[in-house]
Amino acid sequence: MKINLQIEGLPALYKIFNRKKKLDFEFSGNTLQDLIDGLVKKYGQKVKEILLDKKDEVDIEFRVVVNMSKYLSYGERMDKTLNNGDTLHIMTVG
Repeated sequence: MKINLQIEGLPALYKIFNRKKKLDFEFSGNTLQDLIDGLVKKYGQKVKEILLDKKDEVDIEFRVVVNMSKYLSYGERMDKTLNNGDTLHIMTVG
């Protein structure tokens, strides 16, 4: 599956992604967990350290929004199904 990943307010990730804030990213699976696993596989363990908390959830300090209309709630978002062609925003809160 392929999605458009957009990150905002996460300079540590910009660095890892070669100063890109937008990526067309292809990965196996269809959940946010699968996407994170794919990013870690391609870019390294540092991605996981930046994005995930001690519960292996995208940290509560980050907002996750699909197609600028669907907010994914903390505690439920890792298993949410993504669709081919979705745009996923991960951004800092505030």
